[in-house]
Amino acid sequence: MKKIITTSLFLLFTVFYFQAQETTNYTLEETESIKPLRFGVRLGTPHIITGNVEYVTPLLNNRVAVTLDYMSLSKTVDDVSIKYNNFEFGTNIYLSENGKGLYGSITYFSFKSEGTFSEVEFNNTINDGTGKIDFDTFNFKLGAKLGSTFYFRIEVGYGFGNIPEYIVVTSNNSTETTLEEIPEIPGISKSGLLIANIGFGFSFL
Repeated sequence: MKKIITTSLFLLFTVFYFQAQETTNYTLEETESIKPLRFGVRLGTPHIITGNVEYVTPLLNNRVAVTLDYMSLSKTVDDVSIKYNNFEFGTNIYLSENGKGLYGSITYFSFKSEGTFSEVEFNNTINDGTGKIDFDTFNFKLGAKLGSTFYFRIEVGYGFGNIPEYIVVTSNNSTETTLEEIPEIPGISKSGLLIANIGFGFSFL
């Protein structure tokens, strides 16, 4: 996690430099299409992987965009079969009128998952069980988008919310339950989590 955050910050400052260069030449490119509709993919924490749609509105001279992320996937980790859904919705507010470069972001993020655990101890019995991890956060992020038709973006920030410390696992053969501790992950606490992600995609219109 520390390496991801450090790399993300380095890339963000690099983007800031190129954005400053681009702003200097912007008056020569004012007629360039903003291409307001963007489709892409985002990778990182806590998203893992999501599909992203962004639309730049005419508000504040093309500075305000609405953004939506969603992904539903299944995978197996350490013999635990997990199904999870990511959903994020909010706004990106760009500093420039061409709808790219540096921006601030405010979003709502929802993470819901269900896992099937093998050979879990319930009192004096051992059975398979099912547990869930659900949490919501309100995120404040700083990001940057480079490119027009094909683009690259990077974001860092923090999400405020109640992050569970334990998973309540229910036996598949009875109503018995037990608690499984969630492994400690750097950057994640019970009150929130660090955000770091990169993305890429295409712009249309």
